[in-house]
Amino acid sequence: MRKNGENEIIRDARELLSGRFQGILATHSIECEGYPLGSLLPYSIDRDGWPLILISHLAKHTRNLSRERRCSLTVAEQDLGDIQTTTRLSCLADAVQVGDLDFREADRHFRYFPASHEYYRELNFHFYRLKPVRFYCVAGFGAARWVGIDRMEAKNPYTYDQEEALLADINRQFGNRLKQHLALQNDSGPIAVGVDATGLDLRQKARLLRLTLPTPAHTPEELQARLTDLL
Repeated sequence: MRKNGENEIIRDARELLSGRFQGILATHSIECEGYPLGSLLPYSIDRDGWPLILISHLAKHTRNLSRERRCSLTVAEQDLGDIQTTTRLSCLADAVQVGDLDFREADRHFRYFPASHEYYRELNFHFYRLKPVRFYCVAGFGAARWVGIDRMEAKNPYTYDQEEALLADINRQFGNRLKQHLALQNDSGPIAVGVDATGLDLRQKARLLRLTLPTPAHTPEELQARLTDLL
């Protein structure tokens, strides 16, 4: 379905990047020089709004990045219909290994992907940041365009302390209402694992979900109001 305008396309592209949690990372193959190698992997979003990945030093894509850090991450809407009618986004980026990772940032990633904590601690996985250069968005038939990083930028307004306090409050106050809102009556309730100005990220067992806010919330008070109205 074609989007109505550029601002709508960019808004949906930003929300897709923030809420998809997995994508295809394409790197330059060492073994087959000149050919890209695609790898499906999970990611979280860092404080600057860009993808953070945790990858094994033994993986092909990690070895490829050690020689050429230029890569792309492609994400797409989850849809059972015609993929050509959905929004797809490619993030052209430089992958940079994180040498000074804040343990709070690592803990945030582990909230999204609990099993990755053992990978990091026991299996010599390393964090990499994807530093975007440009985006290419296809938002259905006749709606494809390049998007600059300035249009996609979305810094998280909450400090780690604020976010953790907000998550504790949300899980305590809104747990049952979130379960009902997301129609999860027959499943275990979702746990809030991350929040930013435009949405709330939830984990229900191994499944990750994003609840987009009707309007941005840049303060804890605004977030409380948005969730109260929404739920």
